[in-house]
Order: sequence, then C-alpha cells, then structure tokens
Amino acid sequence: MRKWYKFLISNKFNKDIEDRFLFTNYQLIDNNRNIKDIFRFENFKKNEVFFKQYNFLKNNLDPNKETLFIGSSWGECEFFLKDKFKILASDNEDQYVEFHKNNTDLNFIKLNILDLENQNLKYEQIVINNIEYLLDNHQLKKCVENISKISKPGTRIFVIFRSRDGFLIKIIDQILTYSETYLTYLIKKIYKKVYFFKGHQGFRRSLKEFKKNWIENEFEFQKLYEDLYEVDYNRLRIVKRLKISNFISKIFFKSNPYLNILVFKKLNPTLHKPSN
Repeated sequence: MRKWYKFLISNKFNKDIEDRFLFTNYQLIDNNRNIKDIFRFENFKKNEVFFKQYNFLKNNLDPNKETLFIGSSWGECEFFLKDKFKILASDNEDQYVEFHKNNTDLNFIKLNILDLENQNLKYEQIVINNIEYLLDNHQLKKCVENISKISKPGTRIFVIFRSRDGFLIKIIDQILTYSETYLTYLIKKIYKKVYFFKGHQGFRRSLKEFKKNWIENEFEFQKLYEDLYEVDYNRLRIVKRLKISNFISKIFFKSNPYLNILVFKKLNPTLHKPSN
C-alpha cells in the first residue's frame, strides 16, 4: 500500500488537502453541479467506466437475489439496474441518501461499512463499489471483516477495484502527472491568478495485495474481469492529445487495466476450518 496524490490547478484552493474523505467529497459532491443529468441513460452511456460496470453487472448478477451495493456514491449504475434487479444502494454520506429520497425511486440507505453495530441483516449478493482506495490497511481489513459478517455462506461478492498499483502507475502518479500539471500551472500563472495544490486521493494497492485481504477472511476468489487498458495513460494530457494510449497499452501488454472487477464467494466457515 502507498499513498496516492492527485495534482490540481485551482483559482480557489491555495493549500494541499490531506483529508482523503474531504478531497473525495470535493470531487464528487462540491464539484458536481448538474448531477441530475447523469440519470439520463443517453448521458450515462457516455461514461465509459460506469457503462462497462453496468454491463458486467447486468450480465452477472442473479435477478432473484437482493443485491446490496456498498459505497454507491450517486448510484448511477444502481439506478439503471433497479428495474431488472432487486437493488439496495447504500453510502455513508447523507447527500447521496437525501438526493435519491427526494428525486428518484432507487432504494437507498445510509450505511457505514466500518461500523455495523445496528446491522443484523445478511445478504446473498453484494457489490463493493470502488471504496478500497479510501481505506488504509486497518480500515480495509475491518471493511472485509464486516462484509463477511453480513454475508451468508455462498454469497457472491463483486468488488470493483480500479487502477491497481504497479511500477508504471507509480511513475505516472508521482512523476509524470506532477511534472505535467506543475508545468501547466507555471504557464497559467503568467496571465492569471491560480494555485497549484495536491489532494490526498487515497491509497494504491497491487492486485495480489488486494486479493489477499479477501482470501484471508474466508472468501474464495472465482474470477477477474479486466477492461479499459488506456484510461491511466490518458491521465497525461500529452498522451491524450497525441492519441497514443492504445499504442502504449500494447507495448506494456495491457498490464494496467483501469477497471478490475473481482468476484469472490463466501465460504462456509464450518466446512473450511484449518486442520490442526
């Protein structure tokens, strides 16, 4: 695990944001003014990441089982899946719960997966919606343990895990995006008042490191879906402008998929006790 920072230019912020939860809310809530537009399917389809997730889940979820989504955020995928599946969306932020209470018919509850004192229900199908990057090792361990508590034996867990860590991703994060953004800042600073700052986006983990957390908590790894091999390269303006992301992904043998969906199955602990 390593810390992951995002480098930005702003005419408002003039200092770094170290609180990763505050920084996430800034990007997903405070900086998102036309949120109702994403609940039009023609707009939703334009978001390649969410549309890929939507299609995978549409083809893999069991429609006869209620599906708990954890970390739904605005709940775009959940909203468009709800007519074909029994969906229960959830998040720890009140803004998301209130939005759906007042604007949609999506079943949406407030749920803190790190604190399940009042949660006694168990589910047969759970989707964890890309929250691992916000959690340090202690919190991730607690998260997986709590998901185990609310899972029945045989429950299928779909874990959406974006942009796994590796040597090239580390170079992009720590050197290339920093250099490119800072150079842009120096140019803009000539003709207008702007600030360069970094926000603590969360944490990066390798795929092996991430899988280990689940396997150690009596989950059996079943399969991995990988997609969107160019997204991380397109974070660099020069790569996107020159349209060479596809070429780079082929050079590195498609080794850096942005979208990873891991499927686990909850084992029956009475049948999988370690031998003495």
